[in-house]
Amino acid sequence: MSEFIFATTPYVKGFISPRRYIQGPGVIRYGGKFIKIFGKKVFVFADEVVLGIVKEPLNKSFKEHEVDAVFEVFRKECSWEEIDRLSKMAQNFSADVVMGAGGGKALDTAKAIGNKIGIPVVCLPTIASTDAPTSALSVIYTEPYPGEFLEYKFWPRNPDLILVDTEIIAKAPARFLACGMGDASSKIFEGRAVIQSGKCNFVWSEYEPEVKTPLRSTILGFELCKLTSEILRKYGQAAMEAARKHVVTPALEVVIEANTLLSGLGFENTGLAAAHSIHNGFTILEKKMRPHQYHGELVTFGTIVQLVLENVSLDIVVKYMKWAHNIGLPINLEELGLFDITEEELWKVSEKAVAPKETIHNEPFEVTAEMVFNAIKVADSIGRKVAKIHPRELYE
Repeated sequence: MSEFIFATTPYVKGFISPRRYIQGPGVIRYGGKFIKIFGKKVFVFADEVVLGIVKEPLNKSFKEHEVDAVFEVFRKECSWEEIDRLSKMAQNFSADVVMGAGGGKALDTAKAIGNKIGIPVVCLPTIASTDAPTSALSVIYTEPYPGEFLEYKFWPRNPDLILVDTEIIAKAPARFLACGMGDASSKIFEGRAVIQSGKCNFVWSEYEPEVKTPLRSTILGFELCKLTSEILRKYGQAAMEAARKHVVTPALEVVIEANTLLSGLGFENTGLAAAHSIHNGFTILEKKMRPHQYHGELVTFGTIVQLVLENVSLDIVVKYMKWAHNIGLPINLEELGLFDITEEELWKVSEKAVAPKETIHNEPFEVTAEMVFNAIKVADSIGRKVAKIHPRELYE
């Protein structure tokens, strides 16, 4: 990838971030100590599996630091229905802090609740599958789970605290770490497209970003995207080996930080482009996928489609595909669980990917549904050929 120079013309730029990020083995045991900085009554929610993991250590820490807590089951989807339901429960408890635990959808829901009712937000990711924990953004889906992508909702502030317990994350299925790397790996390509086109990031100067103009990237924003890519290339495979054995190693620690903190700061402060729009398009087929595909897996294929759209050299496309297969990520439609996709379905995916508010329009050229349709076919064709000569590494 060739280097390029930031535009020298003066423009308004901005950088945002969460207030505190705490990472390490066993940090959940200090949850009460850190949360007490922000309040004394915390509303905690997670799905049933995650509650079984976090409730006991959190309760113990809350009691040690005189923090009152109530726990509720999360119904898995970050939808307006679920946001409203949990917001009312938090208000009935008179919570002065909200904590979401689990994957990206639980954390996005926590951000929505905290910003909606005006209380601090704590994110406790139990998997390193996305960069949702650090951002001031919620991705809203329809009900029921798994829902279709509905909209991006931008909030006036980032989370107040992110607690990343690497012992908990190491015990999760290795597939989730791979998904996080797939999501994070897109940022170098999407960030480059945004800067080359002179488009804006996700930093807003007003509290109503839906009708306002975002800002431009700082140098630091894109440097974080580059650092994320470097870490994934150097330590991704070693981190996957640790994840498969469910142990914490230095490689796992640095990749968790790249997936969660660096990628999150990178995308929010630099911007997104085609890869995430392709992901959004494919959400209309999630119910058809066997097995179900997670966010980072769809983004991985979206990144390949973006590279085809941008007409980068075949060497770069194949190099990325081989890296993805080493991690265990999908590089063609069959690996996405789509064995019988129709032309009509593929066209609907392409149309959704180029909807007016999609980030695909941050590419440095106009993108049409026909271009996406053709690029998906080419990406799939290359991916099938690479899969034959460089087989996919299994997650477990």
